[in-house]
Amino acid sequence: MSETPATASEKATAASAAPEQRQPRAANGHGDGSFGRALAAAREARGLSQADVAAQLRLHLKQVQAIEAEDVDALPEGPFVRGYVRNYAKLVDLPAEPLLALLNAKLKPTDPLPAPAGSPAVSPIQRTPGEPISGRIVIAGVIIALALLALFGWWAMRETAPRATPAATTPPIAPASAPAAMPSVAEAPAAAPEPAAPAAAATDSTPAAAPVAEPAPAAPSAVALRFTFRDRSWVEVRQADGTVLTSQNNAAGTARTVEGTPPYLLVIGNASKVDLEFRGERVDLAPATSRDGVARLRLE
Repeated sequence: MSETPATASEKATAASAAPEQRQPRAANGHGDGSFGRALAAAREARGLSQADVAAQLRLHLKQVQAIEAEDVDALPEGPFVRGYVRNYAKLVDLPAEPLLALLNAKLKPTDPLPAPAGSPAVSPIQRTPGEPISGRIVIAGVIIALALLALFGWWAMRETAPRATPAATTPPIAPASAPAAMPSVAEAPAAAPEPAAPAAAATDSTPAAAPVAEPAPAAPSAVALRFTFRDRSWVEVRQADGTVLTSQNNAAGTARTVEGTPPYLLVIGNASKVDLEFRGERVDLAPATSRDGVARLRLE
């Protein structure tokens, strides 16, 4: 009977020690040296599937399966795998550093290891001396290509700029020159007496300019229209057959004589500043002038 209490005491001691021995393994989850099985066990304990982990970590399902299977050959390079494992551990609430230590043991020796804390950062360019040369060549090529494109664009703009100038200035010239040429044709009969001027100049010792100027006042016929402009005005005159004798702007202080076949149809802008004579009499434009200052009338 004395052995029974001792046996019970030993069993109680052994039972209390067993949880303490099992607790580290359960807490760490990777006491067997497998980071993949530790992550898978933690995932299953939280009721997550591999697809759930892939969606939350934004990984492919095959990558999650390769992590849990510790198939490092099917995974990217070491720095990427470490990031995957670190995020996976954070998702399932496991400490990342022990899992990363197990991962480093399985990575290839050529994979770069994380720099110790406190050591100066080393850029990828410093680790691989060959990269700066190729990188500089690419950058130089891009700069040269951009310079060539800018030069070509400047040359193209310089070539097209002179061609656009005549196109922009030509349309205003054509309408103004065409109507201006028509009155000169109508005035041609008034210049008919000029052939007699050389004969008069041959018998007279006066300068040749005097005989040419004298016939001008007598040139207009009885049916000619004489305009005197006290201000700038636009005038259009059509003769009996509808031909436009003149259609143009006239400067202030100028005079113009238009001759054709009556009846005439006249449109005179700024009519209050224009004096008109027809058949030797002054024509009153006021009755034919509208509120906008344009006179429209017919003279026979």
